[in-house]
Amino acid sequence: MDQIFLKGIRASGIHGVLSKERVEPQPFEVDISVFGAFAAPRSDLLDGTVDYSMLGTLAVEVIQQQSFNLIETIAEEIADLILDIPGVQEVEVTVKKLSPPVEFALDHAGVRIRRGRG
Repeated sequence: MDQIFLKGIRASGIHGVLSKERVEPQPFEVDISVFGAFAAPRSDLLDGTVDYSMLGTLAVEVIQQQSFNLIETIAEEIADLILDIPGVQEVEVTVKKLSPPVEFALDHAGVRIRRGRG
């Protein structure tokens, strides 16, 4: 199975449970891996693979245009949209909240999910 991946997609959005998180956009980072049997290595044509620009755009749109309480829901929404793309058999999505509202030093909080056609 082939893999296409994007690391470090950045966008800001309004997501979170706390009222202060529901006012100003916060920074998020997304990593995406898609798995399938892509024909591109043999054909060298874009229509034989998944356009990684489209994957990144989907992630940015979910973060910027929707609003969720949980980062798990952000990841699930991104995964659902990607699984609708022809040729994608599985997807792994990591969502990192880069400035979580906690009382201790923390680089980021995150979630990783993996979903397949089923």
